Amino acid sequence: MLSTKLIFGCNHLKCVNSPIFQQARSIVTTLTKWKSIKIQDPEDFDEKVKKSKIPVIVDFFATWCHPCKALTPRIESVIAEKEGKIVLAKVSSVPVLLVMRNGKVEDRIVGLQDTDKLREFIEKSI
Repeated sequence: MLSTKLIFGCNHLKCVNSPIFQQARSIVTTLTKWKSIKIQDPEDFDEKVKKSKIPVIVDFFATWCHPCKALTPRIESVIAEKEGKIVLAKVSSVPVLLVMRNGKVEDRIVGLQDTDKLREFIEKSI
């Protein structure tokens, strides 16, 4: 019934506040025993990932990426097993450029960059 309402045009507060919707939402939220954070920008990354008191797994993903979609429930399940001892940070960020030298990652750049930033990135990699 809930899915029928959502599919056939129920897009206002009456449906969202319906008891069925609220019940479904509470089921979803009570099943998660892990903490996930969404990273919005580099400052957010510094604050939530680099300064974290507990280890953080950073998941770079794209909503249209099928391997990303397959990985999500698996990594969330394993993170949930650890019951708060590790955090999952989700970064919606494509593309990622890596500088590889002798089989090792020397540098990386994430997200859409302007031409000057790309030039600088490439120049320091030569």
